[in-house]
Amino acid sequence: MTTRHAGAPTRPIQAVLDETNATLERLRHVRGELPADAPRALRSSSAGVEYIAAFWPHLVERLAADPEQLGLSIEMAHEGETRTVRAADICDAFVADPGNPAPKMEKLRQGRVLSGLALMQQVLNAATAAFADDLTAMPRRCPLDFLVDVDHYVSLRMLLKLRGESDDRVGGNAPTLVMGGTATALTMCWNLLDRMPAAYQALSGNELDAATAERIWADTRELIIRIGGGSLAAFVALASACAENPAAMLWEYRDELGLERDGDRFVWTMTPDLEARHAETIARVIEDQQGQYVGCAALYARVPALPLAPEWADGVDPAREQSAYTELVRWISAVARKHYFPALAAAA
Repeated sequence: MTTRHAGAPTRPIQAVLDETNATLERLRHVRGELPADAPRALRSSSAGVEYIAAFWPHLVERLAADPEQLGLSIEMAHEGETRTVRAADICDAFVADPGNPAPKMEKLRQGRVLSGLALMQQVLNAATAAFADDLTAMPRRCPLDFLVDVDHYVSLRMLLKLRGESDDRVGGNAPTLVMGGTATALTMCWNLLDRMPAAYQALSGNELDAATAERIWADTRELIIRIGGGSLAAFVALASACAENPAAMLWEYRDELGLERDGDRFVWTMTPDLEARHAETIARVIEDQQGQYVGCAALYARVPALPLAPEWADGVDPAREQSAYTELVRWISAVARKHYFPALAAAA
């Protein structure tokens, strides 16, 4: 039996997304050569896997270059010089800012969230820039096309529609195809990590410690994987419901995400207001699914495991290729253990 905390009635996020997925036909991703009459969703999924596989070595290279093998530092060019940018330094500057009135331990916690997300985004940006160079170099270093047909990729069609005629319209190109959903999923994970202490306190009345955070995160990882396997329309609608600008680091409606217990599991929930915004967005983008969905291509892209520090990262079978999607979640988990959960222990 599910128990809920006091306050506004809420529903599990997964239940809301499942309702959207149930209105669509789920197609099975096909590896190898597609039949001539394959639906467009399968063709775009197959092409997406190719682009992710071509991008992946650049991400591996950037993580291997970090002495800690976590992506918490990166070499960046600045005014003709190369400097090392570190998440720890960004966090220290955030905590030391005299204009931030929050208590020191709260500044430390949020500083770890912002700096962890910022550095992971920088690593992804650097990998994407190198991937773009491969696609545009002469002679070509990658046989894939730089420009892609927006109409073939539901993610780009929905993002274009949501952003309208704004100055930051999404382009129909390979870097955007690889990074669009990746960056949003990364931001979603960090917003759930940021929300976790307050949501747990509302549920239990207790401060969140590192051990409990690890348990909640284990259940959260399952949710993230299930979101990736579902309709992209539902995922885009969830992100849009949490923030008017999902590209922002912290989403303004994240306090409408809550936790409840279902047996020994922690389940993320949404308030009625959040669910209403989700429904509004679904109504605008659901036709882009054309009645079908396959799930995120990154779930089907088989790639080498990321070179993550074994002290912090979950183990993998080195003899097997991994899913790009689950590897990204494994990377977030390792960074959270090293960079974020210790801040919770200090505050508890």
